[in-house]
Amino acid sequence: MNATGQAPRHYRCRLTIKNIQCMLLLTSIFLNSHLFAATASLTDAGILVGATAEVGSADKEGLFDWKDADKVKGVIKQEFGLVQTTAYPAWGVWTGTAQNPKTYDLTSTNKVINWADAEGKKIAIHLLAGSGTYFPAWFNTGTWTNAQIEDLLTHWISSIMTSNNNSTKVDYWNVVNEAFTWDGQYWANEAECRWQQLGWEEDKSGLSGAAKVYEKHPVYIRKAFEIARKYSTAKLELRDYYIEFWDDSKKARAFYQLVKHLKNSGVPIDAIGFQGHFRLDKSYDWAQLTKAVQEYKKLGLEVYITEIDYGDTDQIAPAKQSNWSAQMEAAQKTGYYNFVKAAVAGGVDWLCLWGVADNTNTYWRMGQDALLFTAQYQPKAVYTDFRKAIVDVKGNVGTIKTSRSSEKKNILIKMQNNKLYVQGLSKGTGTATFYNLDGTQTGSSNVINGIAEINNRTNRISIIRLTSSSGKYSTWHYVNK
Repeated sequence: MNATGQAPRHYRCRLTIKNIQCMLLLTSIFLNSHLFAATASLTDAGILVGATAEVGSADKEGLFDWKDADKVKGVIKQEFGLVQTTAYPAWGVWTGTAQNPKTYDLTSTNKVINWADAEGKKIAIHLLAGSGTYFPAWFNTGTWTNAQIEDLLTHWISSIMTSNNNSTKVDYWNVVNEAFTWDGQYWANEAECRWQQLGWEEDKSGLSGAAKVYEKHPVYIRKAFEIARKYSTAKLELRDYYIEFWDDSKKARAFYQLVKHLKNSGVPIDAIGFQGHFRLDKSYDWAQLTKAVQEYKKLGLEVYITEIDYGDTDQIAPAKQSNWSAQMEAAQKTGYYNFVKAAVAGGVDWLCLWGVADNTNTYWRMGQDALLFTAQYQPKAVYTDFRKAIVDVKGNVGTIKTSRSSEKKNILIKMQNNKLYVQGLSKGTGTATFYNLDGTQTGSSNVINGIAEINNRTNRISIIRLTSSSGKYSTWHYVNK
């Protein structure tokens, strides 16, 4: 259903039990055209998978101003249930000056948000606060009072969230990114992170010994989350890199301590994000990734891996010509498989690739063949290993095609062990009604906390109608087990 309560354009018949034959006819057409086999996607494997996309330019892949924009859109529509886009103040978003600071250009960010929303994708925005790397030089080096700094933080966050009605369109906000340097230090001075000028607060993590890395934490981190919660009920995330492994490194310990401090301080943090930039010239203990995910899940937080790529050298190395080989391909396939399997085994909530196609961003991992699709937007061999790793942990959940609801969000479902798992249904509650292909209702179950009993209906094609607890919308799912 769309926002007006009407069936989508390709389902003009009324979606009622009496007229379910119309839907079944369409389903039959889809089946006869091998829809399920032809359009199996990454997200269909049983976990939300996304890709980062921007407006684009001549030098950078995107949805609009990139030479292959239509191909980017096509792959995202088919493969991904989430679109992440950036709102980096330093690069054209915060257009103010030291004399007139409260000016922003959110045109590009909002254009991507609106496209993703229209396509029924989940939406993540990266970022609101954090390292000075992402903020204009005039702000980082300017002279500000604490009151001015806090006012600018509030104004920036409220502006992006209220612009374009983004507070209702965006599902995930990366509130603070890279609060630490590469080696686990807080930034050395305010020119490197101007927000730190707001001061420091005593640690409330409750940790001791080697687990307690710092006595105090920057105040701006708490304030950024509190401000964000005033303007949005979406998931609020803290993100960093080199924290993907439970390896006793200083940065991993410092990040965990900060999270514990925020939780114990009553800060409205919902999730943490591991960036996930990996290298073929390094080896990884993937069991430590599983452990890291599990430790944050124990705190009641969601865990995302937000910027996934797997290139052949340092991610910040200069652009180069690809020198891909059969040996590199084999190593990448193994690496991606082991990474995804470890993350999903730990209970990660979503995975997001840092782009769609190889070697399409002059400024990041150019020539490193780090993603799942070729520069011609064809799936690489590693695509299969990425998807297989999810299936190997989650079980073969079949191919699930989801219609858009009046909320314009994908609802993801998985059937396993006589249960139906639903992600994205409002408040996790509603009703699941089951039908055979002949239109016969075979039963119904209440969805409670995202789970419903399904009584061994996974061994044949089924039609499932999910209705929200408020009864305001329904979505229809065609499932081929």
